[in-house]
Amino acid sequence: MASYHGRTPLAGVLPRQAAQEWARTLLQPLDTAAKTSTDITRLAMNMPRSAVAKLLGLSRNTVNAHLKRTEASLGLDLTDVRCRAAVHLALVLSSSHTAPEPDYDQPPSTLDDLLRTERAAAWAAATLRPLSGSAPPHSPGMDRRQHRRTAGCLRPGHQPQHDPHHLRTAESVLGLDLLTAGTGIHDIVHMLRIANIRAV
Repeated sequence: MASYHGRTPLAGVLPRQAAQEWARTLLQPLDTAAKTSTDITRLAMNMPRSAVAKLLGLSRNTVNAHLKRTEASLGLDLTDVRCRAAVHLALVLSSSHTAPEPDYDQPPSTLDDLLRTERAAAWAAATLRPLSGSAPPHSPGMDRRQHRRTAGCLRPGHQPQHDPHHLRTAESVLGLDLLTAGTGIHDIVHMLRIANIRAV
């Protein structure tokens, strides 16, 4: 089941050729990995590992073993939410269109390069807008102080388990899944990264 909120995903606002070249570079080590490991990784970027195991009729240990192979191939720690967010974005980009031919005259873009664009900044601002100012129409009774605390739950270094109530409120306000291993968390990671890039 998926929720549709009428928003353009981050992959849709990034410069297409540069973004796909970045994704291809990040995921290139998976070209020699077992397809099963890649498929399981793709699922694990969208749902908890236990749900992947149940969906595929595998043990959780088997799912973890495949993810360990992916980690070894990519040189990334998929228990780090920032790494998961980057891999998820790369997988989305790699499956959305036929990859263009690389431009060997230009140095490859980094993820920070892609997120530094005005369109990425506008995407982040539009998604987070309900958490700024007064309470939005669909969160009655939520005052400015509550909005500030809810927004604070999304700051780097905050421990989400300390404020599950405010995270549930943020889920309702933003229309994002923030309490499970879903793509809403990845979106928030990218939004915070965009904010940090533009603050430098």
